[in-house]
Parts: sequence; structure tokens; C-alpha cells
Amino acid sequence: MLDILTLVQGGVFSMWRNMLKQESEHQWIAIAGFFVFIIIGAVFIKGTSHLPGVDLIENELGEEYRIMDSTYTDEDNSFMLTYTAGEYQYLAVNSGEIDVLIDSNSNIDASTISGIELIDNGSLVIANGESNAYLIKDSILFNFDINFGSDDFSLTEIEQSSDNSDRFLLITKENENLQGIRGFNTSGITSSSTPNDENVRWDSIFHLSEGKWLATGIYNTPVTSGDQSPAAPDMKPVWASILWDGGYTAPMIDYIDIGQYGEYHSTIKLNHNHVIIAGTHETILLNHKSGSSEDIDYSSVAGLSDKCNSAWLFNGKDSTSVLRFEGLSWDVEELPHKIPLNIEASGFDGNTIYLHGIDDNGNSKTLTFDTSAVGSIESGSGFINLVFIIVSLTMFSIMVVNVLDKFRKK
Repeated sequence: MLDILTLVQGGVFSMWRNMLKQESEHQWIAIAGFFVFIIIGAVFIKGTSHLPGVDLIENELGEEYRIMDSTYTDEDNSFMLTYTAGEYQYLAVNSGEIDVLIDSNSNIDASTISGIELIDNGSLVIANGESNAYLIKDSILFNFDINFGSDDFSLTEIEQSSDNSDRFLLITKENENLQGIRGFNTSGITSSSTPNDENVRWDSIFHLSEGKWLATGIYNTPVTSGDQSPAAPDMKPVWASILWDGGYTAPMIDYIDIGQYGEYHSTIKLNHNHVIIAGTHETILLNHKSGSSEDIDYSSVAGLSDKCNSAWLFNGKDSTSVLRFEGLSWDVEELPHKIPLNIEASGFDGNTIYLHGIDDNGNSKTLTFDTSAVGSIESGSGFINLVFIIVSLTMFSIMVVNVLDKFRKK
């Protein structure tokens, strides 16, 4: 590229400088040509401004596997909940080698898996509606006891504290099929259950900071409120901040907020103070330290973070854009083509984002996003931006040099 630029400077730019040394009409032609170059450059940059590094590939397990959930520990290792030939399986994938951990011959029903938590030591904890959880370590399945009390409950969701690895918060099913939220400490503490509003169904939990958690779910407006028909329940998204610091006392719901439409599918840590609550009809940027929040007009079906201060939100099939966060600012970026999948699972392996889903023909496919390609010189926009800057600076420098030469001669 340097040879090309040298050649250009020796030819085009020398002609440009000679024109600027001529009479005023030639100078006006040179200036007009400079503005034409700016306009053409802007058109080319706009034409290559779509997100780079996007590729539709075959399912990494094979077309016969429908991936329902994916957890990546690194670029070579992952865990997949799959559906194939009428059977649910939970698989460990190591450098392309597949190890079946749970299938129809196991004592565990893979179809009942409702919560999967990657914990700090690289192991997985699985909740599947039973009275205990399961730990996967080195592709071996172990029992993971969570109930150190005398209460009878089953587990549907589990989340580890990010600053105290011994503490977990649980979504449970209590007596009479009611939901509860309990704290659990591996040192032998299982807290009492938080009394739950029967109109709220909690779906997921996220740890925010020391002693503070966030739960998301669905709020079913009571029929007695007059806002809905019994035949058509009015369900709204709901999130709540929860306090629990590791003791026997039941977790306490500190604040609850009911949204308008859809449901929340992801809670994403952006930095120490902010999280993104992503939903199918609304997105919230929450400062959990101050309690302030900002509504963002973008709907999505999947979301994740690829590094600190960075997050991605993906809309559904046929969407042409993705919402990207960098710090507390965000941009809607255009995709090179429409999303061709009904997205069912997503994951990040440290470099690549994976969206697993089904295409129009019913085939299982994967849409990948190379996060290292964003803003890189290898992208079309990045290369044209660089050329545009180099050429513009060179042309402008020549103009300045010629003006200074004229002043010196005077």
C-alpha cells in the first residue's frame, strides 16, 4: 500500500500542486476537485459502513442438532443443550469432540433443564426442577446439594455471587406450587423463602454487587384490576432489585418495576455500576448504584457482553441491525444482510459471538460475529477511512504549503 501511495504522490499530487501554483481559476478548479473527492469518499465510506465479520455457517454439531442453549468456556470448549431425533441431550464439546453428559439413558431428564450457571472455577451448575442441583466438572456429573434446611422445595434457577463464590441466589418452587426466592451458602446455609406475589413469575436472577441482586420475570395483571379479560391475560415484563447478604434471613425485594410489553430475556453487566435489562419490546440501562435508569428504544431477542463496557443486542429474524454498547453510549449498526434465523440460543467464546437458530427451511444454522473485526483495518469501512484520511491530509498539506510559499514570495 505504501508503494501505491508513493506513486500517487509522485503523479497526482505533483499535478495538484502545479495547478495550485497557477492563476486563480486553476486554484478554484483544484479546490472544487478537493470537495468532489470529499463527497465521493463519504459515499464510499457510507457504502461500507455495515458491520464486518458476520458469517452464516453450518451448525458446529451438525444439522441434525437443534441447539437450545449454549455455554462457551473458551474457543475450544462449550456445553450445549440440544434436541435431536425427538430427544433432548446435554453435551460437552471439546475441540470438536462431543461427549454426551445427559440423554434418555440418564437419571436426569435433559428436557427439564431450566437454569445453567457457569461458576467461577469453570464448572457448571444445572437446575432442572429437582430438590438439588447438578455440578458438571471436567465433563463429569455430580450432585450439588442446595438444601441444608428442613423445608421442601425444588430448584428452577441459580445464580452465583460475583464477589463471594460461596453464595448463590435461587428461584424455587415451594409448597402448593408457589414460587420463592432463597439464598444459599455452600458453608451450609439455606435461607428462608421470600414471600412471593402470586401474580409474578420470576424467570432469572443476576448478581449486581455485594448483597444486591436483580430478578426479571413476568407480571400477570390481576383480573380484579379491570385491565384485562380472564380469557386473555395481560402479561407484562417485571424486574426487581433484591437484597441478600448470605444469612438465614429470606432475601428481600427492595424495589420492583413493571414494564409495558413483552418480556426481559437478558441482564448484561456493562460495568461496575450499570447493567442492561434487554427485552423483546424495551431495553433499560440501569445504574444499580444510584437507582436511576434510562429507557432505550430498541427491542431484541438475544443479548450478551463481549468485554467490559461492551454489549450487543440482537433483534429477531429478518432484522437488519444490531445495537452495540461502548461504555454508556450506543449505536444501531447495519448488518450486511438480514438475520436469516429464528434465534434460539446465543454464546460468546472470547472472540466470536454465536447465534444459533432455525432458517426458513427448518435447518439448524449458526450466525457468527467476529468481534475483533469491528473497527479493524481489515474491514471495508476501516480501509477506506484510512485511505480517505491519508489522501485528504496530503492534499490539504499541499494547499497549505503553496499558500505559505506565496506569502514568503510577497
